[in-house]
Amino acid sequence: MSRVYEALQRSQGDSPSASPLVPDQPETAAAGASGVGIAAAEPVEANWLRVPADRVLHPTPTPEQRLVSLADPDSKGAEMFRVLSTRLAHMQNKRRLQKLLITSSVCDEGKSVVAVNLALSMARRPNERILLIEADLRRPTASTLLTSAPLLGISEWSAGKLALEDALYQVSGLPLWFLAAGQPMAEPMPLLESARFAKMLEAISSSFDWVILDATPMLPMADSASLARLCDGVLVVVREGYTRRKVLNKALDSIEKSKLLGTVLNQASMLNIDYDRYYGSNNSSGKAKKEAKKQAKKEAESAKAASA
Repeated sequence: MSRVYEALQRSQGDSPSASPLVPDQPETAAAGASGVGIAAAEPVEANWLRVPADRVLHPTPTPEQRLVSLADPDSKGAEMFRVLSTRLAHMQNKRRLQKLLITSSVCDEGKSVVAVNLALSMARRPNERILLIEADLRRPTASTLLTSAPLLGISEWSAGKLALEDALYQVSGLPLWFLAAGQPMAEPMPLLESARFAKMLEAISSSFDWVILDATPMLPMADSASLARLCDGVLVVVREGYTRRKVLNKALDSIEKSKLLGTVLNQASMLNIDYDRYYGSNNSSGKAKKEAKKQAKKEAESAKAASA
């Protein structure tokens, strides 16, 4: 089971508050040929958070998927995600931090696993609603960690085939909603750079305390750089023994410094922490220590008597 180490490096400045927007809708006659129009809608909560039973996800993760926050919540890895979510919550108290981009320098560093685990961990915090967005439109991965069924999502919404509220799913038993990528897109940049996408993101974000975007790697695509301008902070996943320093530095240099929150070290061997012994020291080992001292005293007295 992989272990995750989080190193939040810095937090600088405040971002301006986002203005609430009504939900974006598929192309309508009023929108014209561009399909950028924003249709009037009911209040956000009335539309978007009422997910029907057929859009409730029931994840059954395999060990290979490494969703420790769901499958093994008492594990060391799950604890690391709780630490990360707690530190982010503390940071949120000091600056505007709602939309969080999860990326990596290159592919296969585990960014989607980190994004889903973090979302699951955050959803277990009291009184918070979390939205996880599968923003890697080229090679969607997050949805395969939550279900084996194909999901409709951003691609279908962008083509006018699906209303945005019909693209939202919810993870069973948790205040965690999921906006899937849908059908992979060969070239998503025109959509990601559009005003329509920016308005959609602001509109849907207004219903949630945290919005986590699982994006493409920083290199060689420009998708994450485009998404970063719409987010409040960026976390970069680094896989131990895999990521090259030169490549990582190049990726970090491409992120606006005020938005770079830090790195998440995935599969970190340095975190071989003996949790059992740690937790034991706060429970039964108080008695065990006394017994050990008593035994040591007896042995010392026996040794003294033997040498006399």
